[in-house]
Amino acid sequence: VYGISFHPDGSLVATTDLDGIGRVWDVRSGKSIYSLQGHALQILSVDFSPNGFHIATGSGDHSVRVYDIRQLKCLSLIPAHSSLVSQVKFSPASGEYMVTGSFDKTIKIWSSRDFSLLKTLQGHEGKVMGIDIGRSEKTIVSCGYDRTWKLWGPDF
Repeated sequence: VYGISFHPDGSLVATTDLDGIGRVWDVRSGKSIYSLQGHALQILSVDFSPNGFHIATGSGDHSVRVYDIRQLKCLSLIPAHSSLVSQVKFSPASGEYMVTGSFDKTIKIWSSRDFSLLKTLQGHEGKVMGIDIGRSEKTIVSCGYDRTWKLWGPDF
């Protein structure tokens, strides 16, 4: 298991693996109830949307996939970056946008409605290793292989 995320109500856990298949687990039974398939390479990151309806995965194949767990299908395949996607996160309260970080040294902000690109943030001189979004959804923080962290502020 490489990446992990709790469903907002705590009843499910999504995991990623280096074999390119993610899984959704029922916490009570401990059983896998759904496979997140479609990535060509390892899945490095996973996150549930705040409403719990969607799961986003970031992969070594440079893409992000968004799955609908109600319909048990992939909603969108986003050719997100020019290198592996190291992190994917939904905005924590509204879920209105999703942020991805990549080894291509960029952070990208995507609409959660149609998964269109809203903005690209550049500033790291090395691979982006991690990202997070503040509770207010007005700030993003990132860290990179360049040994720096960056705070992206309300206008991103």
